[in-house]
Amino acid sequence: MVRSPSVPRQTGRYHITRAAEEEVCAFVPFPLPPADPPLAIDGPTCNLHTAAMTEVVRLAVAGSVVPSPDWFLYGFVLKEAVVTSQMEGMQATFQNVAAFEATRQSDRLEGVLEICNYVAALEHARARRTDCRSASACCTRHTAF
Repeated sequence: MVRSPSVPRQTGRYHITRAAEEEVCAFVPFPLPPADPPLAIDGPTCNLHTAAMTEVVRLAVAGSVVPSPDWFLYGFVLKEAVVTSQMEGMQATFQNVAAFEATRQSDRLEGVLEICNYVAALEHARARRTDCRSASACCTRHTAF
C-alpha cells in the first residue's frame, strides 16, 4: 500500500491514485500563478527570472538550428559517458571516441568501447522508454539487462 508523505507542502498536495494498474502517490501542484499571496517578482528574483528567460531564448535559438533533437542530445550524452568512464578510471577522451567513430581505430580501445557501450545503453533505454507502463515494470526490465 502506497502512503502519502506526512510532510505538508506549500506548493501542492499528495494524492494516492492508480496508474497502469499500480497504486502511486502523485504530487499535485497548486494552480499557477499563486493567488494568496500573489506572486511577486522583484529585486533579486526579478534578476534571476530575467537571466533564466534569456537562457530559455538562447536554448530555443540553438534548438532551431540543429538538424535533429537526437543529434543535439548526442553530444551531451557522449560527454556524460566520457566523464562517467573517467571517474571509473578509464583514460579515453571525447576526442578518442570521436576519432574512433570516424575511423573505427583507437589506441585506447578498451576505454572507447566502454564509453560507446554507455551511449548505446542510453539510446536503447530512450528507444524503449514507452514500453514501460509502470515504475515496477521498468525496474523489472532494467534487471534483465
